[in-house]
Amino acid sequence: MAILSSGLLVAALLLALPPVFKDHAPAQQRPVTFIVGAGAGSVFDNYTRTLARHIGRHLPDRPKVVVRNLVGGGGSVAAEYLYREAKPDGRTVGNWPGGLIHKQIYGSKDVKLDTRRFAWVGAIATLHPVCVVTQASGIGDLAAWSGAKKPVKLGGIGRNDAATNMSHVFGAALGLPITLIDGYRGPLNVRLAAGNEEVQGGCWYWQAVKKAWRKMLAAGNAKVVLQAMTEPHADLPSVPNALDLAKSEEARMLLMYGVQDPAKIARAYSLPPGTPKEQVAILRKAFADTVAEPSFVAEAKSLGLEIRPLGGAEIEKTVQGLFKLSPKHIVQLRKVLFPEQPGTEDRTP
Repeated sequence: MAILSSGLLVAALLLALPPVFKDHAPAQQRPVTFIVGAGAGSVFDNYTRTLARHIGRHLPDRPKVVVRNLVGGGGSVAAEYLYREAKPDGRTVGNWPGGLIHKQIYGSKDVKLDTRRFAWVGAIATLHPVCVVTQASGIGDLAAWSGAKKPVKLGGIGRNDAATNMSHVFGAALGLPITLIDGYRGPLNVRLAAGNEEVQGGCWYWQAVKKAWRKMLAAGNAKVVLQAMTEPHADLPSVPNALDLAKSEEARMLLMYGVQDPAKIARAYSLPPGTPKEQVAILRKAFADTVAEPSFVAEAKSLGLEIRPLGGAEIEKTVQGLFKLSPKHIVQLRKVLFPEQPGTEDRTP
């Protein structure tokens, strides 16, 4: 009886102890983590932290949502974490620069992953390519630029950067006379150079241009003369659209794959390869519901964040289209985007 009583006592104590789990907690019990391929306070970070404060309410289990910054390699550190280490269970979402996709397409040895394998959730704001020129340039509109006797000096940022790529593509696709002065550190530095008449303008995304060039635009010392997306931006209803001006199939191809599509996927949210389709669908719906939510939109606008959402299915289609480019078109794009340097000044420090 004593032995039996001891045994019952031990069994009761074991039952009272908390269970020991050898495996990790089920996915639905863990937080959703956003991996940002840029530093705290960056545009990527600001958008993602705003999204993180709202999206949990639209997920079935209302999880805790956290943000983790993984900086380095132009976003490749974050992308590789998502690709190689994150579990494909719908609990890790990445936000890294879409330029990595184009690097892979153009054969860059820096890209150590296959970006085709990611699943896509959506983008809060597609970017909007524009070109701005100064009043001092004497170029009042696109017709004057097309007929200019001397090339217009545009500031660039560096190899494979949007400002540089846009300038190359617009020049080739529309026959605009351009001299690219490359190597500035960002659109603000290009604007400072324009104020000193070192350059006469630049091509970049409107979201950045309207901030960096705000005073010059307001004073009439600079003007947006070109944009390039399927629909004009609400701020720029009467600015000519490059896609409407393309006179050949090759020109349209250059504008679509060299300017428009990069703008669509520049800040897209992705999921690790192998994420089940049902988890992709859940996150796509939660994302779409969040970016349409009045409280999210109000907070984003209060922070100066533009909302121009694009769904995950459309981003997936865009990425797949880029990888279906024929070798001939890839060669044409490479020739335009990465030309030989004679005649191009370089301001790289």
